[in-house]
Amino acid sequence: MKDLLAAKETALSWLKPVSREILNWFQKEITVQQKADQSPVTIADQRAEEMLRQKIHRYFPDHGIIGEEFGEEEATREWVWTVDPIDGTRSFIQGLPLFATLLSLLHKGEPVMGIICLPALGETVWAVKGKGTYSGDRRLHVSSHSKIKDSVLATADLYCFREKKYLRFWNQLHSQTKLLRTYPDAFGHLMAIRGSVDAMVDPWAYIWDFAPCKIMVQEAGGAFINFTGNKNSICEGSALVGNARLVKALQKSIQTASTKKG
Repeated sequence: MKDLLAAKETALSWLKPVSREILNWFQKEITVQQKADQSPVTIADQRAEEMLRQKIHRYFPDHGIIGEEFGEEEATREWVWTVDPIDGTRSFIQGLPLFATLLSLLHKGEPVMGIICLPALGETVWAVKGKGTYSGDRRLHVSSHSKIKDSVLATADLYCFREKKYLRFWNQLHSQTKLLRTYPDAFGHLMAIRGSVDAMVDPWAYIWDFAPCKIMVQEAGGAFINFTGNKNSICEGSALVGNARLVKALQKSIQTASTKKG
């Protein structure tokens, strides 16, 4: 692909009708189904992903797709789109405006373009490799606060830490930080990307959640790393997002918490 900025503009144009479709169902009585992993899904999720897949097929027919609701199509191709039509379906169902539509474009498995669209809040943020991360005309940057002490952190929901056996780490953060807020899903990641919080701590998500966040935080001057090891994989299932020094300190804190007895 020759022009990632042009691809970004094309993708942004898709999100206007998709956002309208999602908002048609927002704060309305809506049927909620449970998927195999017990996460909720609604007709709004399904229709939004169908719309985005149709656009990708039309504009980029030689690209693959990895979507939350309808799976993979040609996912081994050089260029692959990831799609999460409503990230934060639980928020959407509750009538809370912190849900997002997520898109990213992968080149050989790594994100080179990402978009977070917040339909109910009227904001769309994008990043392109080598071009920065932007909300409108404003370039975004991560926080410079690099120590856990006195930091302000966003986290996923408590049940995620409990399910993934990181509850001790979550409790440890409460005693170390200035403020720990549950800002789950892409909203929390975006708050770290723009420096409104110092980092996002997320023990449980998937490639369609993490792909746009990784390129966006990198282009905002920060880092994306997994909870353990030396990887920064969008497929590993966990992520620390913020400035490089702070996320490394958080990773070390995870190791400390996991080795404590009792």
